[in-house]
Amino acid sequence: MNTDGPETYERYIVSTWMADWAPDLIRAGGVGPGKRVLDAACGTGIVARKAAALVGPGGRIAGLDFNPGMLRVARKCAGQEGLTAIEWLHGDISYMPFSPGEFDTVLCQQGLQFFPDKSGALREMKRVLTPSGRLAIAVWGRAEKSPHVPVICDVFREFFGEESTAMFKVACSLSDKRVLQSLVEDAGFSGIHIRSGVKIARHPSLSEFLPAYFSAFPVAAQIGAMREEERTRMFRCIAAGLEDYTENGGFAVPTENITLTAENRSP
Repeated sequence: MNTDGPETYERYIVSTWMADWAPDLIRAGGVGPGKRVLDAACGTGIVARKAAALVGPGGRIAGLDFNPGMLRVARKCAGQEGLTAIEWLHGDISYMPFSPGEFDTVLCQQGLQFFPDKSGALREMKRVLTPSGRLAIAVWGRAEKSPHVPVICDVFREFFGEESTAMFKVACSLSDKRVLQSLVEDAGFSGIHIRSGVKIARHPSLSEFLPAYFSAFPVAAQIGAMREEERTRMFRCIAAGLEDYTENGGFAVPTENITLTAENRSP
């Protein structure tokens, strides 16, 4: 297994979840020929890479992230795909290195819920948009609509205690649409529309996926320090909880996603 965090994220998490949802976010953002698009908190750049083909040579694609390792993998993947025109920038989402009105569209896939200053980040997104620009954000939906989440949380509680489930609580922390809408409205956006949907996340090998998936979690060190028999028992407990979503060694589990669009204009 590759233990490089960003490489593992690209190989397992992007391929299982993010790549499938990215086109929906791009469509919601109204990305098309000639558009200037920012992928905020871009990670390994799946949204920027998929949007690049739509904007064409007359447009602009930039990806911003605070994690240099994610940007390293983003550049590598983009280069392998021949997408040499994408701009990759290191920076803080709350203090972005752009002038006001540089972009027609700001996209943010599964980032907002993790920002320490969500309001500040949204105000920055508004600042870098043109007066008629569009914001499109995706966040994870309710844990009960994504069956792997309660299964993993139950097992983590047994082996590591309640604190080990904190990442999932944060990941689903904007699943209340009223909370999400209020945040975006307070940042000065209008014309807000929110919709939710469910897609099936798939991987051909649950036994390969789980160790790689958890290597990106805060409990990774604890998992690595476990006795082999305890670690095996933990993975078996998770596999048993996901039995209804597995077949021939692989898994197919539904996951809820919420997409918000908003306009940078006065109400």
